[in-house]
Amino acid sequence: MFLAACGSLPMPFERTPNSGPPSSLLRPPPARIVVPPSTSAGLAQAQARAFAGELAKALQEIEIPATAAGIRNPQYSLLVAGEAEAGQMRLTYSLAGADGRPIASAGGPRAVPAGAWAAASQGTLAATAKEAAPAIARMLATVDAAQRESSTGALAERLPSTTVAPITGAPGDGARALDRSIRAALEREGVVVVEGAATGEFRVTGQVVMAPLPRNQQRVEITWIIARADGLELGRVAQLNEVPRGSLDGLWGDVAPIVADQAAAGVVEVINRHRNGG
Repeated sequence: MFLAACGSLPMPFERTPNSGPPSSLLRPPPARIVVPPSTSAGLAQAQARAFAGELAKALQEIEIPATAAGIRNPQYSLLVAGEAEAGQMRLTYSLAGADGRPIASAGGPRAVPAGAWAAASQGTLAATAKEAAPAIARMLATVDAAQRESSTGALAERLPSTTVAPITGAPGDGARALDRSIRAALEREGVVVVEGAATGEFRVTGQVVMAPLPRNQQRVEITWIIARADGLELGRVAQLNEVPRGSLDGLWGDVAPIVADQAAAGVVEVINRHRNGG
């Protein structure tokens, strides 16, 4: 449960039937995407070309027109970047417009072991591309819808946009994992997450507080604060759970996407109430 207004009500971390549609049901709007070989994902040139091909193939399999071949004036380009951390390679996929500027990004669903990524076998590249395709599809759908809706000029008919402030208080890789997951979850809910120096209509801030409990447990409380761009707070979404002590001191793994999926629904309720005058 969540409370999308002033104050907060805890909700546990658990996956629900409303966590999102299966990838087989995704039908993003048509788009022309070119996938160039990445120069910043830690792959040699031949391996980068192979991965670009696998990404294009994976997107085609979910009915997104994509190609790894060079085409003139593509509507979108899919850029891939990688960051090595603790023996893992974390990949980020960015969608760039016709001018080459990134307009949206999404993290890979999970990190790839650095050794397997460096070896870059066909199986590893294909599996990584297939796992990433649904997140790329959702990102594309959000961008395409935002571009269509922005032409109406009416606030109520535009997709909401938000910045996501750095997440504080999370141990281990929690700040990075939650940041990546909440951005992806908000985009699935139809919120445009703006990057860099751009200003969104709203601002979402995540705060994590850990507290010791008896029997070697820890209380984890995550609060998401939703504010207007001018700083006026609109509401909060609070989540809490008990976990074994120290279990989140390293990688958050599947916990971050579960937390983000739940939190995004509450964030969107706050946003919708404000937009509808509630």
